[in-house]
Amino acid sequence: MKFAVLSLSILGIASGLAQQIEVSPHHKPYTRDATVDYVATTEEAKFDSKKPDSDVGGDPDADAKKPGSLLGKTGKLISWFGIVRELPAKPSEPFLIEHKHYDGLNDDHIQLASLYGVGDFKVTASDPRGNLKRLSLVRVIGTVTGEKDKIPTVKADYIRVWHLGDFTFMDYGADATNEKWKKLRQKVDLIYSPQPDAKYYEKLLGK
Repeated sequence: MKFAVLSLSILGIASGLAQQIEVSPHHKPYTRDATVDYVATTEEAKFDSKKPDSDVGGDPDADAKKPGSLLGKTGKLISWFGIVRELPAKPSEPFLIEHKHYDGLNDDHIQLASLYGVGDFKVTASDPRGNLKRLSLVRVIGTVTGEKDKIPTVKADYIRVWHLGDFTFMDYGADATNEKWKKLRQKVDLIYSPQPDAKYYEKLLGK
């Protein structure tokens, strides 16, 4: 399958690469349980070669009692996963992202992320095609430009997007999620689902 790629050279001067937004294809059919490593796309690998920092407080499993932080990273190139919570009211305004832990492992057929994270961050990016939709999962690579009200802002160089139906959750890492989003969660017997549907996301993320 081909990825939908958006390149905006005007935003890529600092990094030497154009800003890109890639929409991941629909997940494979679920046929078996198999764990695999994360596979970057060809374009994504170019940004990964700059070695962004993805550590927000240590190993997610060992960090259950010490959440870590997104703060104190101004000027650093980072790679963070999260859920798109708020779209900008104006093109010049940032997206609000709910951070999610990610340990680098996936199911063979679908993208994974932890339901838990360590707070919110904002992302400045140009998205004229509207690829960044509410409640989508994103991987953001970019530079932290500052902090305000304990929320960092990242100038995105690269964003990979998984729309609803193409990602599912696990339950690892410390949960220092914004209480606003925690209140939207419903209790479920099992956080993971190999074939997530609309009700699955509504229970774990709200509407």
